[in-house]
Amino acid sequence: MFRLKKELQNLVEDLPEIKEDKANHFIYGLLIYFIITLFFGDLIGMIICFLSAILKEVYDHYSPNHRFDWWDFIWTVMGGLVGLLIHLS
Repeated sequence: MFRLKKELQNLVEDLPEIKEDKANHFIYGLLIYFIITLFFGDLIGMIICFLSAILKEVYDHYSPNHRFDWWDFIWTVMGGLVGLLIHLS
């Protein structure tokens, strides 16, 4: 029992950490996808998720103390893609 607990603890410690900002982008992408899909379907949900991600980064590019970040864009779209996979399964 103790050995299994130690092995699980080691496994969890070895998992990569997602920075809080990237996790937020993922969650917002997932939420945008699901909310839009409720009303307009999968394709429109993904398009709006993609457009929201790119528009947010363009906004950041022109805002003081912010910058365009491709990783933020990718994490937002990944949230939408995970939502799509969940919805299709």
